[in-house]
This record gives sequence, structure tokens and C-alpha cells, in this order.
Amino acid sequence: MQITANLPAPSFCYILASQPDQRQIDIDDSEEQISDLYSPPAMHNLEEILQMVGSHQCCSFWAHVVHRRLQVTGSTPSSQRQFWLFVTTFSLQSGAGTPKTLPVSIASSCVISVEVMEALKNTSPCAVFFKDALCGNGRIICIERTVLLLQRPLLYKAVGADITELTGPVKLDELDSATQVNSICTVRGTVAGVNERTAFSWPACNRCGNGKVEQRPQDRGLLYCNQCCDAITSPVLKMHLEVFLHCQSRPLCIVKVKLLQNTISSLLESSPSENGSYEVKSVLGKEVGFLYCYVQSVTSHPTSYVGLEEIVLPDAGRN
Repeated sequence: MQITANLPAPSFCYILASQPDQRQIDIDDSEEQISDLYSPPAMHNLEEILQMVGSHQCCSFWAHVVHRRLQVTGSTPSSQRQFWLFVTTFSLQSGAGTPKTLPVSIASSCVISVEVMEALKNTSPCAVFFKDALCGNGRIICIERTVLLLQRPLLYKAVGADITELTGPVKLDELDSATQVNSICTVRGTVAGVNERTAFSWPACNRCGNGKVEQRPQDRGLLYCNQCCDAITSPVLKMHLEVFLHCQSRPLCIVKVKLLQNTISSLLESSPSENGSYEVKSVLGKEVGFLYCYVQSVTSHPTSYVGLEEIVLPDAGRN
């Protein structure tokens, strides 16, 4: 058999998995020598990924994660649930003509380390290196072979993969006719109505915020917090409130927003009646926004409708 020299490097990869009883894997990436056979995948920025068309390509990129959202799928176990990361870069934040953020789908088969998951829960934007994600047609998907890292591995030091830090508050695109479902945006408008069917309130502990409190006769009828193990003398009133907004950016569209507690308090602070309740008419005509929102649903038939949920984004300027 004749062996031909100077063959091209083989095109394959190994997918490794730990034993079921092995909780931790130690990875040594301190080697100083890089094989001549190794050719790291080309780095891309998010602007380039937006331009990719056709079948998905394997891409690696840096991005700042500004929001994380679980994809609820009924009774699916938490270990098998997908979630979404919303990412951005300095160039997307400062540029024009491109979205300010992009969604990244994290499949349940994508294994994420505890270190990365803890960083994603932080209150500041988290810079993450996405290695071998599938990109195409404006979509980014992380599957079983995708790796998420907080630091660039040694093999990528020769590749220009630096990322500029974000400064100031995160910017989002304002709600308009191009806004798609499963995106994040800003919205402002005038309260045109309240969803009275879903509006309700409940008492919560003023110390820990626990909303699952109970009333015990032995405490003279006071509410009791099981987390603090103490009676609640000054309960805090929390509310669930959805409002309909009239938005200049979508004048012919029904825009419903599920509000966060701080926005509800600000909206109602000057409107209680003598018995402590609130009248719907007291909030009509009030201005709200800009609010950060997650787009839950978008429909155009039989009526134009957008369902939003207010969210909190990290403040890049606080560090």
C-alpha cells in the first residue's frame, strides 16, 4: 500500500462525555505548543453572523450577555429545558442599521459549567466566548458541541478575538413594526387601559420579600413569614398588573405590558382611594417608559397585537 505524504489535516472532531458518576472534569489547557495540524475556526463578529445566509455554519465569537430567559415547555424537567441568552457587543450598541441585541438559543444538550452559569446570574453584563455555535440566517444555536467560556483558551490567543467593554446602560431597539417575538426592546406610551381580569395583590414580608405568608391565630392575627420565622408587623403589598399602552411607534396596535413591581408602585403611588384600593381610571392617561421588555407574542390577524413583559437589564456603567 502506498502512503501519500503531505495529506491535509483530517476533518473530524471528538465529542467527549464524562462518566455518569463523575461530577467534575479537570481540563488542562496550559500546553505551550500548538500542533501544526490544528486550525482554529475563524472568529466572527455579530455583524458578520447577521449577514450569513443558507445552511448553518460553525462559528466562534465573543459577546456580552445582557439577559437570560428560560424557555418554558410545560412539564419538561429543568435539566432538559432550553433557555435563551440575549447578547450584544460594543459595535452593535454604537452602530446603526443592525439590531442592538441578538437572541442565542441554548439547547438542553449544551453543557454549561457551574462557573459560567453563576456568571450569567450576575447583575452586570457578562462577557462570554461562544465556541463552535451554529450560525445562519440571523440565528445562533448552541448545541452539544458548543462550549461557553469566560476566558479565551490558549488556542485562540493568535486569533483576534478581543471585545470592547460596554459603557453606560444597555441600549435596546424601540418597539416598532419590525419587532419580532422572542426579542427584547424598549417601549413607552400612555396607559389606555388595565387588564382587570388579571389584576390582583398580595401581602409580602417586608424583610425578605417572601410572598408566601400565612395568618396565624397565635400571633394575634398577624401574618407570619416561614423564611424569617417571625411575625410580619409591616407587610408590603405586591401587585400583578397588566396595562394596555397607546404607543406612537405602533399607533394601530394593541400593546399589552406585564409590569414589574417598581413600575407598578410608581404608577399607583399617587392614586389610592380612601380605603387603600385603586381605581382603574386613576392610571389612565399616565405616561410610562422607557421600559425594557421581553416580547412574548406578536400577531397581525385578526388584530395587530404585541404582548410584552417588563424585564430588568444589568447596568454596564455601575462597575
